[in-house]
Amino acid sequence: MLFGDRDETGSVFRLGWRGTHYPGTPVHDLWIAILKEPDGTWWFDAYFIGRVPLGGGAPRSAAFAQWLLATPPEGPYEKEFMLIDGERQSGLRQIADGTLLTVEVLMGREENGGPEFLQVLLSGETRVQRLAFEVCAPLECTPVRRSDLEDTIARLLRISADESPSVKA
Repeated sequence: MLFGDRDETGSVFRLGWRGTHYPGTPVHDLWIAILKEPDGTWWFDAYFIGRVPLGGGAPRSAAFAQWLLATPPEGPYEKEFMLIDGERQSGLRQIADGTLLTVEVLMGREENGGPEFLQVLLSGETRVQRLAFEVCAPLECTPVRRSDLEDTIARLLRISADESPSVKA
């Protein structure tokens, strides 16, 4: 289920679904979201890691929205977008201070006429020895309906454009 504009969490983009992160564990409400606080701070939020800063703010959010809105090919495909690229983290209970966090979003379709999917890959690099690690297993989203995605992403693009004149909604 997609939500746009602002909800009780301040989300300007939110993709929510019911599911389980690991096989055999209870089903919960799961989500990924992009949020903008009244002070202008942008965040990426996911059910497993919580809120992390979204460097680049409105321009980065707009680039993500434009990437999602791009017309997909007819057949099977996979494309990726680096939402957060090695940004230093601090003050998070889930991720050690100084960790360089990377959030990559994959979108694709496995077969002709099949549904599109989103997958979020979270990886990190340690501050001292620069050792790479997976923050968690990939966040698998339910199949995405293109019409819902386009409406919600268009709202994110408009909000980003309101803040950054160089962004075209």
